Amino acid sequence: MRKLLAAALALGLALSPAPAPAQDKPAGVHRTEILNRAALERLRRNSGLSLQWISWDNSRGRVRLEEQDGLFHLRGSQQQRNGPGRLEMDGVVTRIDATSFIFQGRVAMRQAPENRAECLREGQLHFRVTGTRRYWRMQEMEACAGLTDYVDIYF
Repeated sequence: MRKLLAAALALGLALSPAPAPAQDKPAGVHRTEILNRAALERLRRNSGLSLQWISWDNSRGRVRLEEQDGLFHLRGSQQQRNGPGRLEMDGVVTRIDATSFIFQGRVAMRQAPENRAECLREGQLHFRVTGTRRYWRMQEMEACAGLTDYVDIYF
């Protein structure tokens, strides 16, 4: 009877699915490294994001920063008002200091400009404030079709 019970238990464990990996958590990243709390608060209270192909005016998209177990998740999107353009970003902030932050995730641009189907950036991306600007700008600006994309998050 014990052998039968042990065999059934072993078979049950062998057939059990492996635990699902944690969502939205890059390998090796457990907490956001915060070197400047004021910058974190500016990012938390941001006033939106923009991609210049969609809009230079005040029709910015939305960005949400949410903390989960010490790791800050950043998600945002912008939709062109009278056109097909769309910007989406989703990932985590791995490090933030007074003038920059590192974003690990994806930034997708679709139909922006209208003749470009999609431009996808994935991995580690750097956002930086320069001079007296009131926004962080993604530093990896050139990647698709030789175009320069200005992805900005305002504060």
